[in-house]
Amino acid sequence: MDCSVKREVEEGVHESERMHESEGLVHESESEHVHESESEPNLAGNSSGFNISAVYKDETEAYECFCTYAHDNGFSVRKDHHSFWPNSRKIKSKDFVCSKAGFKKSDDHNSGKRKRFIRPVVRTGCPAMVRFVTDEDGYWHVKRFIESHNHELASPADRHLLRSCRNVIEEKASVLKSMTNAGIRTVDAYAYLAEEVGGCENVGFSKRDAYNLIQKEKRARIEIGDTNSLIQLFKDRQVEDHMFAWDVQYDDQDRLLNFFWVDGRSRIDYECFGDVLIFDTSYRLNKYNFVCAPFVGVNNHWQNILFGVAFLSEETIESFTWLFKVFVRIMGNKYPTTIFTDQDQAMARAIEAALPHTRHRLCQWHIFKKVPSKVSIYNSNNKVRGLFHKCMRWCDSEEVFEEAWNEMIKEGNLHNHEWLQDLYKIRRKWSTAFNKDSFCMGILSTQRSECTNNVCHGISKPTSSLTDCFLGLEKVLMNWRRNEQDEDYKCSQSEIVPVIKNSSILKQAARYYSRRIYSIFEEEFIKAVGEMSIDFVSTDSSKYIVNYIEKKNQNHPWVVHFDATEGNIQCSCKKYETMGLLCSHCLRVFKQLDMAKFPEKYLLLRWSARARQVFYSGYFLNSQRSNNFQSGRGFIFRNQVSRFAYQMSTEAQGNEEAEEFILSSLQDMYKKLYLILGGKKRNQKDVASSQGGTADLKDPLKRRPKGISNARLKSHWEKKKRPKNKKPLVGDNPLEEPSSTQPSSTQMNFSSMPECFSEEYITGIPSCQPGAEYTKLMMDFLSSELEFNEFAM
Repeated sequence: MDCSVKREVEEGVHESERMHESEGLVHESESEHVHESESEPNLAGNSSGFNISAVYKDETEAYECFCTYAHDNGFSVRKDHHSFWPNSRKIKSKDFVCSKAGFKKSDDHNSGKRKRFIRPVVRTGCPAMVRFVTDEDGYWHVKRFIESHNHELASPADRHLLRSCRNVIEEKASVLKSMTNAGIRTVDAYAYLAEEVGGCENVGFSKRDAYNLIQKEKRARIEIGDTNSLIQLFKDRQVEDHMFAWDVQYDDQDRLLNFFWVDGRSRIDYECFGDVLIFDTSYRLNKYNFVCAPFVGVNNHWQNILFGVAFLSEETIESFTWLFKVFVRIMGNKYPTTIFTDQDQAMARAIEAALPHTRHRLCQWHIFKKVPSKVSIYNSNNKVRGLFHKCMRWCDSEEVFEEAWNEMIKEGNLHNHEWLQDLYKIRRKWSTAFNKDSFCMGILSTQRSECTNNVCHGISKPTSSLTDCFLGLEKVLMNWRRNEQDEDYKCSQSEIVPVIKNSSILKQAARYYSRRIYSIFEEEFIKAVGEMSIDFVSTDSSKYIVNYIEKKNQNHPWVVHFDATEGNIQCSCKKYETMGLLCSHCLRVFKQLDMAKFPEKYLLLRWSARARQVFYSGYFLNSQRSNNFQSGRGFIFRNQVSRFAYQMSTEAQGNEEAEEFILSSLQDMYKKLYLILGGKKRNQKDVASSQGGTADLKDPLKRRPKGISNARLKSHWEKKKRPKNKKPLVGDNPLEEPSSTQPSSTQMNFSSMPECFSEEYITGIPSCQPGAEYTKLMMDFLSSELEFNEFAM
């Protein structure tokens, strides 16, 4: 009998038997006859594999037992038909078949739609199967078992790829999730598991299963939508941290535009170290092309700290203005002293509107990067290059800057240079000569913020959702704070040994400053002692002229004024005013006066090793009464009280008498507070989320970066470099006569696509080998193109 006829007969028997069984008409003798006729030749193999006489407690045990048998023999299992007892949802029978049972449904070829991926055919109509029936007690028995297959079974080396044998158990899934959450790629995490168990075949699942597990976890996080999942995370964080604040902006269609978030620790850090901000928007790597805009500062250990993060859909004046106003409002209306940004016009206008009390500084690194392409003589004239660098950072006064700038313009004949004229108009934003009176910690660029963006590369990808970006930034923040805690521990548990052990000034600095700041101070002191000399001293010892010992004729001297009665000292370099550390010139004057210690008022608190503890202490809260501090001291006060109340509640927990005492004391305290406030409850609106419409916001649209194309950006030298062997096209020479518009016999008309390139022609070829007509047309096309190129040359 032919195989196809035999298969049709067998399928007919199976179908009729299923129909009779569903009607409850299958007799026990008939079922036994089918079992004996189809499985009796293979009974010898059953003793070493699947036991057909065994009884199983439930479906799970029966399925796992048959899967184990299938794995040992090299095939996969799929759950198939099942039936129920009449008027019940209790399973009566269930079939487990080979994964290659049945046939794939035929696709509709007349639809005309071309699929990007076509699944290969894996089903062969395999008859292997097992049918289980249940008795009145719920036990599962084998009613029918067919062992024969019509396909090749998997070899022992490939059996770990069988679908029913692959399962990601909870222990390995937990390892995968932990490693991927730590920033390790999924493929590397899978390789680690394979190394631990001795190969991929012993892991229990494939690499694709690992990817599917991680993607399933990500989809579960944004099940209600990326935007709503993000807002729900904000609300959860606000429950855990009462000082956590966030705000969102959305359009008329309730679609997310911008959002900003900051936790309580960052708000406290801003109170301590929020005098200088570094704001950069050069990082854009997520599925919506939102720009990541972190607010970065510097702590007392010269480390980066994060004051909050924003994601903006567009870099417009409106977006930046909204962000800066929200930032100041959340931070208790405390304005930073200085903010560093790049040369973005929209950002500059937003700072003028939202941060009127803040000094706006431009990143010098971006300016230095533009100079070679904007000023050609900068690349060839060393004097012009040196003068430009002097104007950027080596001028101690505005007069020195003007002299150096005019000399540079004259030397390079740049009187009509438009870019330099525009740069001169904003000179107060980038030259250090005009910013000697504002605190900036000696920072000249936004590279600290760009370093933050580099860290973001490890936590964000072009397919990352906003929720993933938020969770990744939280991990970065935790790592930064861990490093800060490590440095605090080292400062508290170790003593700094000065390079000059008998120097009282270095000992004073070592006891006060953090380790990193002390190293900067020590360099200035060594320079003062070994490199500086005093050229002039006034009669009243109030004015000193300090210069280098070996370079007196090449450098502009520094003027130091000292008031012995008040203990005030001031240098023309203005390093203390800009960085908060005494310069080598002032230290040289102290050495000249044989001062054992310098005045303690020049020990800036923000550089102290215990800066954070002093800021948090109640003594500092009570001692500071200046207006600029009063604007934000409430956050530190509330944090201090919250910590104290939390400590008391933790100690009293479990003791009924202590709990009652605390509750009664709080009630009495609230009544007294009510009387102190004049019987009026303070109704201060805390910084919270945006009100109205935030429950059902839509996910944002994917944005195109401003001024960015899909092509790779070329450097300055790549743009100037001419392509090699560039062949002119016909008609490029103005002296050449134009050719005829009609194609000649040696030219081919490229306006219409040849028939051999059409989709209908390609899909019509029956095999992968090209046909004769296709080969002839292709050869004619190539020969015509070759003749056309020779004619053009």
